[in-house]
Amino acid sequence: MQINLQENLLKSFLVKLFSNGLRSTVPPELQDTYLVSGQNMEYLRDPLGMTNSKVGYVYLIDENLRVRWGGCADATLAEAQSLESCTGVLLKRLEDAIANGRMQPEEPVELHSDLPVAEEVLSAPTSESEVTQQKGGMTP
Repeated sequence: MQINLQENLLKSFLVKLFSNGLRSTVPPELQDTYLVSGQNMEYLRDPLGMTNSKVGYVYLIDENLRVRWGGCADATLAEAQSLESCTGVLLKRLEDAIANGRMQPEEPVELHSDLPVAEEVLSAPTSESEVTQQKGGMTP
């Protein structure tokens, strides 16, 4: 899920006005999961660690809607690998729950094999970012 968050009323209006043009920049297979929001997120910024409104944030959410991993700005290779690892743990838990009958599978989810893995995304080392990175970890 990608959310284009524009809390400024004028910017939000402009983004919605040009949403058809924005849609063309999003790959067709991801368009159903791309949202534009003008919602005021001020009350959620601190609990989610969204201290900088100028960078993008990534969150990994479990089946109970708890944040299991969070990051912002340019991830280091270790952070991207941590996200991959945490995602693997959550997917394994989901598979186990379905196999043991604790959860019913929904319609199949198409995995995008063309999406890059951590090593491809972070092929070059990044310098220390001016943005404080939010680092998370998986809890059992």
